[in-house]
Amino acid sequence: MTAETANTAALTEIDKVQNPALGAWLLWEYGRRYQTTTSSAPSHFLLFFLVLPICLHRPTLDAVNSTQERSGLGKFCEKLGSKREELLAIHERALKLRALTLSSISFGIRAGLFDMNYNTGVMRALEHKAPKPPERVKPHAKGAVKLGAWFEAIDAVNVFTALKVEL
Repeated sequence: MTAETANTAALTEIDKVQNPALGAWLLWEYGRRYQTTTSSAPSHFLLFFLVLPICLHRPTLDAVNSTQERSGLGKFCEKLGSKREELLAIHERALKLRALTLSSISFGIRAGLFDMNYNTGVMRALEHKAPKPPERVKPHAKGAVKLGAWFEAIDAVNVFTALKVEL
């Protein structure tokens, strides 16, 4: 058993998914897509706090990935609305994952993935060549990219309202 195998074996499934490096990469994918839409403006800082609670929860991620990108956030909310508790749970997960999101943002800034404008409250995803992700995290990245497109299409306040998340 190599040292890498031993370290990986010691990690729980939660540790493998909920880590700042993965979180930073997902947030970067979200930010890149947000910026490549019509306005090319960076995302508001607060919207980043919605990405991980959606992308790291498998049933919610599956709902994102099964919704056509062109259908938009409204269709996604409609799907989750049929299971109202799933839509309302995003708020609770956003609260529980605040520390992970902040750690991921901090990691991303230190790694040169983001540039934060503290005066305006926006965070720009910086240009880098995208790494080739392992198969097990591709669905997460796909979800983050869709969220970038959906969130850019409407005002930030309306995103929070549609997802039933209180600021």
